[in-house]
Amino acid sequence: MTETTTISPLDTLLDTLRIDGDTATAHIDEGWMQGRTAYGGISSAVALAGTMRLHPTETPLRYAQISFVGPVGGDCTVNTRVLRQSKSSLFVDAGVSSDQGFGTAAVFAFSGDRASHLDHNRLTMPDVPAPETLQPVPEHKVRPTFTRHFDMRPVNGPRFAWKSDSGEYLTWVRFAEQPACHPAIALLALGDALPPAAMALFTEFGPISSMNWTVNMLTGAPATEDGWWLLSAKTGYARGGFSVQDMMLWNRAGEPVLSGSQGIAIYA
Repeated sequence: MTETTTISPLDTLLDTLRIDGDTATAHIDEGWMQGRTAYGGISSAVALAGTMRLHPTETPLRYAQISFVGPVGGDCTVNTRVLRQSKSSLFVDAGVSSDQGFGTAAVFAFSGDRASHLDHNRLTMPDVPAPETLQPVPEHKVRPTFTRHFDMRPVNGPRFAWKSDSGEYLTWVRFAEQPACHPAIALLALGDALPPAAMALFTEFGPISSMNWTVNMLTGAPATEDGWWLLSAKTGYARGGFSVQDMMLWNRAGEPVLSGSQGIAIYA
């Protein structure tokens, strides 16, 4: 009997990636959309995948600065420009456009480990229950389409604790179907999966829109057990229709893998 291999939706999307001269093209299907635009994590992942195909390097991703300029989806084009390449680092500017116009701007920095006398870590993972003991996010009519690509187990309630004075979401997340792509691409596709933390403070519902995302990769070889990552998003400021939040991602062993921050427009 022939064993059937299931291809994850992320790998299926990345299989559409094509190189045409000095540009890359890909197709972001409806399953990755949230409203009229693609989920920010997937447009970031497409930008990185195109960059890595156009500028191959064994040096790991260390930093990404991403701006969500406008809606993007469907047939997309990735244009890149090398900003600087040295013996230790590679900086690449990447932009994702579609029929809706320019959508996502990113700068990626690739750099390896360096010898250092410093060994300091205060990014301790919170003491939380194992994901297997928690309830998944239930189906709901307002749940964004892209979230169905993830198995999400909120630590503070199956509905992300709709109202919380702490303004924080803390959730175990893994892909519903594990991708085989490069782990850095997979982490960008997964790392922005939580709702903006300011929504935990809402007393009335309203639209939101991510404006930017800064990502620091804390290891050049991200890995975890059973696909699970613990994601945290916590807002420290929300005023005037704008919020900022700190973001963290730990692996199943409690090791910090990604830190970040994000600015979000709030229409409520």
